[in-house]
Amino acid sequence: MKRSVVTVECGEYYEILSRGRVIACCNNINADTTLHAVSVKPDSDTERKAMVCGCWINRFTFMPSCQGRILTVSPFSTDARLISMANRNIGTLIENTIKRAEEMLATDMKRETEMDYYLNTHNVKDEGYNAIAAYAEENKKKKDSLQHSINLLKSLQQKKGLKIRRKSRYTLVYPVNAKKANRIACRILPEESGKTSRSTIVLQTKGKFMPEDANSLYGFDVFCLIPEKGDTISIAGVFGLTKNSLPSTALQKPNIFRGTTISTERHATPELLAPQGAPIFNRNGYFIGINNKGGIVK
Repeated sequence: MKRSVVTVECGEYYEILSRGRVIACCNNINADTTLHAVSVKPDSDTERKAMVCGCWINRFTFMPSCQGRILTVSPFSTDARLISMANRNIGTLIENTIKRAEEMLATDMKRETEMDYYLNTHNVKDEGYNAIAAYAEENKKKKDSLQHSINLLKSLQQKKGLKIRRKSRYTLVYPVNAKKANRIACRILPEESGKTSRSTIVLQTKGKFMPEDANSLYGFDVFCLIPEKGDTISIAGVFGLTKNSLPSTALQKPNIFRGTTISTERHATPELLAPQGAPIFNRNGYFIGINNKGGIVK
């Protein structure tokens, strides 16, 4: 069980294209139809990151056929309709974002004026002066960043054929010793992902890489008993791995945690013991699916 577990780092952001050429990117499309963290190229502000578990999986049922395949879940729930809506109204989307950024900029400029007055009428001996000075410096950086974003957004308004698309990346993070982890790029296998549950994806490592001690699972077994409500299950995963965990969490060795089902498709094990994408086994040790927010999915 433990040798089937993998840890995957996921990254996602949105690209803004003009006539097929990438000219900017952003972190997210907010529910109020504005873009968040617009930048010329991806950076730590524009890319969302998350850590999930997964498992080595064979392509075929009755023969070893893994070749670097990983079954896991996407930690980002992006509604395709939101992207479609954004592309239909991209002009309004950019305009709304500029308006919101200008309102935030006006607030920051007002704060800057107030803090400049304080700093010019006080000195370092006054209580709180250093704290105000540090806050003023951070406010200036935020103001400059907002102004840069506004300039970029206004330049986008002059472009033709604008379109937004989602960009995702996946990286296998596996420990080579107690202090070091290697990273291997992965790609989505669209045809095989389309055959799985809507919430699961099948990845393949670059060069079809697999550690020598890896154990690949079979997605379906005719002898596998489907658990009923109240049955005992085993979950193999990295303790404490959550969406916001750091890549260093992957240095931990997987553990086996016991739990019980609350239906044929759900269990009651807490997230700390059942990370997203962790493989789940029935009471006889057969693989029955992976965890997705308390659900057992394949």
